[in-house]
Amino acid sequence: MQSFDVVVIGGSVSGAPTAMLLARRGYKVLVVERQAFPRDTLSTHFIWPRGVSYLNRWGLAQQVFSRTPCYQKMEINIEGISLVGSIPLRDVQDRFQQLHRNSEAVTNFYCGPRRFFLDELLLNAARDAGVDVRESTTCTHPLIEDGVVCGVHITGPSRKSETVRAKLVIGADGRFSNFVKQVGSKTVDLRPLSTFAYWGYFSGIEREELAIHKRGRVGTAIFPTSHDTHMVLVYGPTAWWEDFRKDTEGNFFKTYEFCSPEITELVRAGKREEPFKACGTMPAFHRELHGPGWALVGDAGSFKDQVTAMGITHSFRDAELITGYIHYALSGQLTMEEALSEYSRVRGADYYEYFDLVCRTAEMNAYTKAELEFFHSIRNNQKQIDQLISQFGDTLPLSNGEPASGQPEKDVPECISNFDTQFPCYLVNPYMVGQFDSFKQPVAV
Repeated sequence: MQSFDVVVIGGSVSGAPTAMLLARRGYKVLVVERQAFPRDTLSTHFIWPRGVSYLNRWGLAQQVFSRTPCYQKMEINIEGISLVGSIPLRDVQDRFQQLHRNSEAVTNFYCGPRRFFLDELLLNAARDAGVDVRESTTCTHPLIEDGVVCGVHITGPSRKSETVRAKLVIGADGRFSNFVKQVGSKTVDLRPLSTFAYWGYFSGIEREELAIHKRGRVGTAIFPTSHDTHMVLVYGPTAWWEDFRKDTEGNFFKTYEFCSPEITELVRAGKREEPFKACGTMPAFHRELHGPGWALVGDAGSFKDQVTAMGITHSFRDAELITGYIHYALSGQLTMEEALSEYSRVRGADYYEYFDLVCRTAEMNAYTKAELEFFHSIRNNQKQIDQLISQFGDTLPLSNGEPASGQPEKDVPECISNFDTQFPCYLVNPYMVGQFDSFKQPVAV
């Protein structure tokens, strides 16, 4: 029977870097991955500057940049009010200093690599660090002695069962984690309201950087990704999904025309390179993160809606955070229980305020007139735009932003001052009753 310091269940964006970082510290690590790589997976696959900073700290960013464009500036467009900015490098440095006590090699670039490329890169980096990687292998059930997880039973491609022992087993097998069920981790917070997402990959689009457009209760996003393609996405309330899917491609373009007519023309002129992908519902949750002999990272521990595309960035955060505390335990500085409790506490302090923001955003409520007046008032204030983007990208903590400066503008466009009169039509499901054409044109500012 083989023994390891740590067994990681799942070799994707949370499991592979967790294993890699532990192996780089000299620990004996096994990764059990049920699939064979490369493989694609449903994912918005956008990586915010916080996430790219981890890749850079691990020496992997340049390999990603060689296959995927990276940028600093982005556009967030709300009811036609265009806010273009970037996350200040100082905000990234401050966040890493607060969480990890050092800000070495952080960056304020973002990118969106495809998962079949990124996941294989991370798993190969784990191999290079000395991790024993078993692909096409399943954890059938944990090995439990006196109530403590002390290993796993696994079955590989040959169908032969094997038992391995470990000082800790980490579940990194995603939001539908089997390991979670096996160890009995409880859901401590569940948010059922979510978005649907429908997206494709188009070549021939000449547009740089990320653009997010939101109007009413629907939104769009577009950014360059791998293989000279753009990821092009629409999203809205999950309650509208069943009607949206009655004419998915037609409704895809109707949504784009409603939110961003100028980008719609670019997408129509491009070529879709593969079938559309879809996810109809994404209820968010937070689970118990550890127990006797086990811990969770990434979506296995907490999952949130795609609406802010923060999943990969937080998976990387978990990997670096938990490996530091595991090192304290395995080197005798803390007991394993103390180390995992501290991991859970620190992760929660870094995470939960933003988790709540994502869940509220995923409700896809239309903005109010007061909110539009605020966005309009900061449209020429670069510092405030960058602050807004930094908070949306979970870099500047929500409670740390400076209040808006200056007085509200007296002269705002009529489409904003009269916004309450058109608000009720935003509550109607346009995919059910075909109401897109009855909506007014976006705000012109």
